[in-house]
Amino acid sequence: MQVNVIFFGVLSDVVGKNMLTIQDTDNMTDLKSKLITNYPDLIDYTYRMAVNQQMVEDNYLLFDNDSVAVMPPFAGG
Repeated sequence: MQVNVIFFGVLSDVVGKNMLTIQDTDNMTDLKSKLITNYPDLIDYTYRMAVNQQMVEDNYLLFDNDSVAVMPPFAGG
């Protein structure tokens, strides 16, 4: 199973790319762990994650080819 991860704002600078594919992950907790292991500087940032354009929590189950957006805090006005 694979998921596509898209980074926005400063997070794309931290990771060094806008998008990547992560293999063998089945929930958000596991995905976050893999991201921090591969990109340890992410631990210094606050961000939210959405799957297929819906905000989700850590226990959310992932499915093959889900799109996960990793977004820094933002404000509108």
